[in-house]
Amino acid sequence: MAKFTAVVPGTIDSFWKYLDRYTVKLGTTATLEDQVSGSADGVKYKVCTYERYAVMGENRVSLSVFMIEYSEGVRIVATASGGSKGAFLKINHWSEDNFLNDFEALVKAYNMQTKK
Repeated sequence: MAKFTAVVPGTIDSFWKYLDRYTVKLGTTATLEDQVSGSADGVKYKVCTYERYAVMGENRVSLSVFMIEYSEGVRIVATASGGSKGAFLKINHWSEDNFLNDFEALVKAYNMQTKK
């Protein structure tokens, strides 16, 4: 499994609108599978899961994204899973790493956009 964490400025709503608009940059087969959002004790959160087809592994890879809004912006934690071959051991992580790298590039682009 591959993971990525970041903090972006703004709100969950503003980051979500950006992410929703540019989902295609996660890959032509990337789809939003499900999402849930809400708040607990005044803290806003959102969790969503994406999937895409991995050509290298000839299977699907998932990307789970957790967002929590707080005073400094939005903390993002993303994990990618799947896409490896092997019944008992993970033989490769290429698909996971690539999916996560594409998401990381989206987050960096958002940061650049909000700093203008």
